[in-house]
Amino acid sequence: MRWIVTADYWGNCLGMGEDEDGVPARGKREQGDALPMEFWLCDAKENVVFEGRCGDIDADWWYGFEPLMATWNTFRCRRLYYRRAGTKDAWRPLRQP
Repeated sequence: MRWIVTADYWGNCLGMGEDEDGVPARGKREQGDALPMEFWLCDAKENVVFEGRCGDIDADWWYGFEPLMATWNTFRCRRLYYRRAGTKDAWRPLRQP
């Protein structure tokens, strides 16, 4: 599951993510441009910790679950909001179907 952090409000995590095989990897912000969804990872107080891009969450919710689980313990991210990249759609919370 490919995902990448494109904006970092924590510090020193820009480019953090996973490659298409699910292996932790660092990348460049520009690599996120090819991914169809953008997301916010937020702490329990709804503060945005990271912004990023990932695969199509509407097709498979696991694309959103991966970045949330990867940041759960270390960064205390508790919520993921997403929308299709390049739109002004409302941010939707990640929910298991």
